[in-house]
Amino acid sequence: MDILETDTRYRRNIAADAASRCLKLLPFLASCGLYFVLWLPEPSWVSAGVKSLPLLSLVFFLTAQAWGDGACTPSACRVCWGLMFSSVGDACLVWPQLFLLGMVAFALAHVCYIWALGLHPARPWLLLPLALAWAGAYTTLWPCLRGPYVPAVGVYGALLAAVGWRALARPPPHLAVATGSLLFMASDLVLARDHFCAPVPQARLIVMGTYYAAQGLIAAWAPRAPHASPRWKES
Repeated sequence: MDILETDTRYRRNIAADAASRCLKLLPFLASCGLYFVLWLPEPSWVSAGVKSLPLLSLVFFLTAQAWGDGACTPSACRVCWGLMFSSVGDACLVWPQLFLLGMVAFALAHVCYIWALGLHPARPWLLLPLALAWAGAYTTLWPCLRGPYVPAVGVYGALLAAVGWRALARPPPHLAVATGSLLFMASDLVLARDHFCAPVPQARLIVMGTYYAAQGLIAAWAPRAPHASPRWKES
């Protein structure tokens, strides 16, 4: 009887926790809906603010989750930093002349995500297909790149592939962060193709849809990520 009561209590706690997390994600979902409903022309300060709002809502989600849990996990704190850098990148990309600065902000976000994901287990064989995929993508973008974008896109792509590697290398059940990292790669590839080479039909819709989904999945993973040691390994 005690075992049944314990199991029932455990299931109720799980359901209550899931409901609480969904409630805290409502601002993110609402702000995403606001972005797509308004579909503001760019560039403008208003469009930059509306575009960055979903990322700031995810920071609120992680902060509220940490408050409810009594502490912020190291991974969640690092993802928070990544989200804040991403919000700066979102605002910068609204203005074409700030595109390079936006890339720097997103590169810092990816460093934070790699830090959050850790380097253990290594599983280096997972890096090979991602590296080959990025090499192929970079080869197609190369003729379209000029000036500082030649090395900048190469470095940025390497960081993006590294995030995917670390996300896929996580032991299960980490489907959310793995899917999020792959969606991020798809989003940035469409963005790069549209910005540097030739217009992609419905590029903004594809880019922002996959991007918001990616960031949401990464943020949803962070509060339940195992604690990491100073050497980026699971304890």
